[in-house]
Amino acid sequence: MRTIVFVLCCLASLAVGQAHGDAPVDSVNPTKPKVYALVAAVGERFSFVYEVRHVDSRLEPYRRSSVNVPGFLDRIVLQDLDKAIAQFDPDSKRIHMTLATPQLDGVAPSERGSVAISTIVGELRKMSQRLEWDRIVVVTPAYKLFELDGLATKLQGFGVFTQPLKAGFFGFGRDDIGFAQQGGEDAVSPGNKAIKSETYVAPYSYIEVWVLDPQNLAVLDRQRRFESQKLADPMSGSLDINQSISKEFLASRIVSLIEVSVREAVMRTEINPRRGEVQVGEPRVVEPADAKR
Repeated sequence: MRTIVFVLCCLASLAVGQAHGDAPVDSVNPTKPKVYALVAAVGERFSFVYEVRHVDSRLEPYRRSSVNVPGFLDRIVLQDLDKAIAQFDPDSKRIHMTLATPQLDGVAPSERGSVAISTIVGELRKMSQRLEWDRIVVVTPAYKLFELDGLATKLQGFGVFTQPLKAGFFGFGRDDIGFAQQGGEDAVSPGNKAIKSETYVAPYSYIEVWVLDPQNLAVLDRQRRFESQKLADPMSGSLDINQSISKEFLASRIVSLIEVSVREAVMRTEINPRRGEVQVGEPRVVEPADAKR
């Protein structure tokens, strides 16, 4: 699985244009464009979580490891932040920067977000140029303690979860249930076809977007976003689920998931002027029976 890091870095060189310094956009608006400081603080760690068979219920059924991908994750996040803000404010000026991610391994899960942003705010406080900015948008890894949607517990930031274990066969004696209908999770094949599979590889992106006031560095908004997608190839002849999915296909999905998670989190923050828009439909009379539902 670690060979995917090479593919990720190759994709980074293709997908990421400007990743450092100023990223101004030529303005056609005679008014002064807004200035956004975009801060990536997701760090270098890319995680691998692999479910294993276990007997002792006191031990978690996962094997975990990680690799460092210097610079890549922050660069891709900055690109995605820039694209997200350009959707609703294309005339703005976007300033790109990276900050080191605080070490949070010894911090309680419920406190990791506040510890991370406090450390980042301390670094931003040293920058006098922030008084010229309109908003600071920071991206940090988020932490998921509980299992969700067939993925492992304790997921953080970016990574891949592998489910290589098949459940027991439960259809004996029932001729009306074929093998393909034995269950499984919703997954996507390399041909982008929706399938069901008990075994899969699932890249994930779990991030937190913070919007800060440059003047006093108060937190104005905070949005978390978790994205994942299960991948499987029923036509592969490999018995190893990790080898059945091409590294190129997996890497492209990782990049796409990071983009979606960043974009969706940004679009839910207060900097999006269209966040509060409400679609008004035709009014209808609510009968008492409807009100009880």
